[in-house]
Amino acid sequence: MGRPVEVISRDYGDTPQQGILVAQELIEREHVDVLAGTILANITNAIANYTGNKKFPMVSLWNTMPASEGKQNDYMFSVMSTESQAMAAADFAAKLKAKKWATIAPNFAYGRLLVQLFKDRLKKLRPDVEFVGEHWPTVSKIDALSEVSVLAHSEPDAIFSSLFSSDLSGFVRAGNRRNLFDGKTIVALEAGQKAYTRVIGKELKGTWYAAGDPSENAKDPASTFFADYRKQFGSDPEMYTNAGYLVYQFIFAAIEKAGSTDPDKIAKALEQVEVNTPMGPLHMNPQNHRSNFGIWLGRLQPTSDGADLVDWEYKDASQYLEDSNTAKTTLSH
Repeated sequence: MGRPVEVISRDYGDTPQQGILVAQELIEREHVDVLAGTILANITNAIANYTGNKKFPMVSLWNTMPASEGKQNDYMFSVMSTESQAMAAADFAAKLKAKKWATIAPNFAYGRLLVQLFKDRLKKLRPDVEFVGEHWPTVSKIDALSEVSVLAHSEPDAIFSSLFSSDLSGFVRAGNRRNLFDGKTIVALEAGQKAYTRVIGKELKGTWYAAGDPSENAKDPASTFFADYRKQFGSDPEMYTNAGYLVYQFIFAAIEKAGSTDPDKIAKALEQVEVNTPMGPLHMNPQNHRSNFGIWLGRLQPTSDGADLVDWEYKDASQYLEDSNTAKTTLSH
C-alpha cells in the first residue's frame, strides 16, 4: 500500500502466560496490525486462543494442532504443520525395507502428534511393519545413554526420531558409543538441517534419512531467490529462515489484496492469496489455515565437514492437509 513496514520483535518467553503478555503488549501498546512468528506448541496455542478472541490476525511459523480438526479460529494461520512432516516421512519410510521400528520424540504436543501420525500412516501403507517401542525424553533433558540402551534392547531395524537441538546431538553421540546405529535405518526429521549437519553430520553411522533445508535444485529456473539470498547473507537459506520469510510474504500479500490493515479483511485475504516461491505457488488451505509449504526428504551423505542431503524428494503438503483443490507436487533429485 505504498507504506514502509516496521517489524517490532519481542521474545515470547518460555511459558504460555509470558507469550500472552507479550502478545497483549504488541497489540494494545504498540498497536501492531498483525502478529508474526511463534513455533513452540503450548505458547502458539495460548497466543492463538487470545488473538482469536480478540479477532486479531496471526501468522505462525508452525502449527501442532491436527489439521483434521480444522482451523483453530478465523484469525490464526500457519506456514508449517506437523502433518506435512509426519505423513510425508511415513510415505518416504514405506519405501524402505525396514520392518521393525522404534520411535523417539520429545514429550510434548509436537512429538506426540508427529509419532502418532507417522505410525498410523506407515501401518496403513505397510501392514507388515511392527513398532517395538516408543521413547519420550523431556525436551533438553534427555538421558541419552539410557535411551540408547533401551532402544538397543528392543532390536529395531529402524528408528524414527524427531529429536532436535542438544537432544539430537547427544542421542547421536551416545548411539555411536553403543554402536546403536550400525546396520540400521534412521529417519530423523530434524537432522538434515545445516544447523545440525555442521555439528553431527560427519559422525553419522548407519543409513540416515532426514528433512533438509531448501534445495536450489527445487527452484523455478526463473527464480533468483537463492542467488539473491547468498548475495545478502553470504549463505544458503535454512529451513526456518525460509519459513520465517514465507510468514512475511503471506502477510504482505494479504495486506495488498485486502488494500487495508483491517483485521477482518487481512484474515479473509489470507484464505485467498497465493505466494510465488522457488518451490511453486503456496497458499493457505481455507478449511484449516495451513499452507502447502512442503518438506525436502532424502538421505544424509556424510562429508568431511558435515553431511549433504542427497537423493531427495520435495513433498508438497497439500495432499496431507485434505486439500482437494491443489494437485500433489513431488520433485525428485
